[in-house]
Amino acid sequence: MSKVKSNIRSLILSPMAGFRTCTVKVAEWEGAEIKLREPSGKAWVEWREVMQPKEGGDQELTASQIAHRNMQADIILFTDVLLDEDDSPIFSDADRAEIEQFYGPVHTRLLNQALGLSSTQADAEKK
Repeated sequence: MSKVKSNIRSLILSPMAGFRTCTVKVAEWEGAEIKLREPSGKAWVEWREVMQPKEGGDQELTASQIAHRNMQADIILFTDVLLDEDDSPIFSDADRAEIEQFYGPVHTRLLNQALGLSSTQADAEKK
């Protein structure tokens, strides 16, 4: 295998292959720099499982229950998009309950920035 072919193979098979990333400073966290990536397919599947209304849908849930469900779904994506300097996830699924205790506006802003990295169908069609 040629060196170029081997290098392309390693790039394609790397854990971060295909993910857009960005680094942002978070003033609320003493100006810490946080690396974000767009959510994985696995996270979107889990998000959908939480958001997918069961039989009867949202009509059976109170406004408070809907808000709590939405936050839990967002935390699934949030734990998926934060990376350390080695491009490894900072959080695991086991951290979700702890994050829920502190989840607030700064977390939502970071998640929204990570979501903004994803291409929409309209973006893809423009290219």
